[in-house]
Amino acid sequence: MEDNQNMMIEEEESSFDFMQLWTLFKNHWKWFPISMVVCVMIAFVYLWFTPSTVMVTGKMEIIDKSKNGGGMSAGLAMLNSLPMGLGSSLGGGAGAGSIDSEKEIILSNTLVRNVIKDLNLYTEYRLSKWGRKTLLYQNNPVEVTLDDAHVAWLDSELPLFFHQIKLTIKKDNSGYTVEPTLIEGTEETDLPSQTFATLPATIKTESGTLTIKANNLPEKQAKAYNGNYTLKVTITPPSQVANAFIGRTTFEAPSKKVTNMANVSLTTENLLQGIDYVNHLVEAYNQRANDEKNEEARKTDEFVRERLAMVDAELGSSDAAWENTKKSFQITTPEVDAQEALIKKSEYEAQLVAIGTELQLHDYLSDYINNPANLYELIPVGLNASMGSGGEGAGGASDGGAANSSLIARHNSLVSQRKDLLKSASEMSPQVQRLTESIKELHPDIQLAMKRQRESVVMQKRTLEREYGKYSGRISTAPQMERVLTEIGRQREIKQGVYLVMLQKREETAMELANVTDKGKLIDPPAADPASGKPQKKMVLLVALFLGALLPMGILYLLQMFKQKIDTREELEAITKLPILAEIPSQNPDEAIRNLRTNLLFNLKEGQKTILIASTNDGDGKTSIAKRMEESLTAIGKKALLINGDLRKGAAPETVHENVERVKGPTKGQHAADILAGAEFAKQIAEAKSANDYVILDSPALNQYADAYQLAQFADATLYIVKAGKTDKSAISSINSNNHLPNPMLVLNKK
Repeated sequence: MEDNQNMMIEEEESSFDFMQLWTLFKNHWKWFPISMVVCVMIAFVYLWFTPSTVMVTGKMEIIDKSKNGGGMSAGLAMLNSLPMGLGSSLGGGAGAGSIDSEKEIILSNTLVRNVIKDLNLYTEYRLSKWGRKTLLYQNNPVEVTLDDAHVAWLDSELPLFFHQIKLTIKKDNSGYTVEPTLIEGTEETDLPSQTFATLPATIKTESGTLTIKANNLPEKQAKAYNGNYTLKVTITPPSQVANAFIGRTTFEAPSKKVTNMANVSLTTENLLQGIDYVNHLVEAYNQRANDEKNEEARKTDEFVRERLAMVDAELGSSDAAWENTKKSFQITTPEVDAQEALIKKSEYEAQLVAIGTELQLHDYLSDYINNPANLYELIPVGLNASMGSGGEGAGGASDGGAANSSLIARHNSLVSQRKDLLKSASEMSPQVQRLTESIKELHPDIQLAMKRQRESVVMQKRTLEREYGKYSGRISTAPQMERVLTEIGRQREIKQGVYLVMLQKREETAMELANVTDKGKLIDPPAADPASGKPQKKMVLLVALFLGALLPMGILYLLQMFKQKIDTREELEAITKLPILAEIPSQNPDEAIRNLRTNLLFNLKEGQKTILIASTNDGDGKTSIAKRMEESLTAIGKKALLINGDLRKGAAPETVHENVERVKGPTKGQHAADILAGAEFAKQIAEAKSANDYVILDSPALNQYADAYQLAQFADATLYIVKAGKTDKSAISSINSNNHLPNPMLVLNKK
């Protein structure tokens, strides 16, 4: 039951709050359209002075360059597992990194600064009109350039001093007026203005020489600047501008599942500037990737050319030895006496040649790997073309070489990542340090693997040499010269094999240098996203209208909450449940008095005839209302008596009306409260009640004396006078909370 009552009370309060808001709106509705108009005007001013921005986005595919096509010869299968791209299977380099790694590269200050310089974005042009500064790009009426040396100087000085150049260019009928300002740190220096009748013009400053010339615009665009205009030009250090663009650039995958796609976006005030920036940023990113790839290919080419020179010299020595041996023995072709032994010997001889080639190339690579200077360099691969082709016994070596490929590929990948990071970070950065330690830890494993591989090949060679010696011994008729020529021929074949492999790799490297491919490809050209435009005019205006309607309501509501005086009937109804019998207006109160009389008689029960007139303060109008009530009751034939119970205003009775009786005031030594509490006054009240239909008791103010509460014991009901603009809400709250006044009813007096 209590819950239902509480719910009813809450519903009443909620409804009452709504009605209170409605009353506030009704009484002060004129402020609402004024507030809405003001807020909309502020919104228009905000939209006028706030630069509009839009997000330009291009979708880029990150291409994995490690995926190369093309077949391999069986002889190069082993070599291609080695590092540095000397075999085409690993020659393509490491694959594309993760989105986060590519983000660090494409949003590096170095890369973005190159874009800023290429597009001349460190010079900003804004057209000033009616207080609004519009960003211009490629349609600026004049072009301001700073000499290249001082552009570089602005960046070089940036760590210690911030330099900036500002120009105000005003065009009128007499020509061009230029007002330069130099900024160093927080200090601004205004230079003397200069006037030029025509352009081009030159201005020399401490921060460099400025050249101002007319921009070659299409006729349609040039017409916009035929009249007068004011142009604000700012030249900022490119690194500083790059940082600002980086802050407005985003590089992220379209979704978490996609790892080879990214959206490149820029928030900008100028659509054309955003499109050019995104396009050039991707171009710079691709150029950097190609430069990195070419560096690796050039390193491989250098290595191959050095080895070619060495092998060429060794081949010359072998040819000379072959020629000298033949001259010494005075022969042209060796005789072969044992066909069967010779065939077997030839088979093992071919295998020994392959093994020898493999060992020679292996030693070249081992020398390179063991050189401390090459610890942080890419390891060359693709030389030992004969490895794995030495016959039945060569299988183990081929397997060992393949096992090494993962270690060397890991080394090259770490070296590539380290070089990438060193371009935008120092050697002391945590990421570079981790890669350095990983390379150092991996190097001993590579050395050990190469050593084991060589031991395996040497064991195979020894086995082949034993077999070869067995069949060579069977050729008893072969002269000494055959053995000498055979050894020399074998060395020649080894050198020739190495030479052919080197020539092939040189051609592959040349083709790789000529092959320029983009690491990032824009599959969707940069375009503006209409939904990203800010500020959104319709939304701003709607918010302004909403605030314009809400603001006065909120202010009025707050004023109402903190307001202590009661002004209206609605305010009185909001703080009490007591009946409000009437509202006495400031002029022509007669009709209101009649309504008060009617409502009073309606609320009085049978036998209730004594009415106390009370109020909080003096001057609330209780005496005037008491007299009018007595007159109004008399006018309808009721016998009414008004007793003036305010004994604090003197002892002499004041007769205003024949039905007005004043209680005799206190004599010397008496107190007013004692009189009101005495038997004589009680007897007087009893006689008045028996002789009249209604008795009206006027009383002193409640905030001064307690006499009204003494009179209340004789009353059947109380008319509490609330003076508009004077009576506090706390007084009504006090009446609500105590029962000192019998059957209280309220009268709002606005008179």
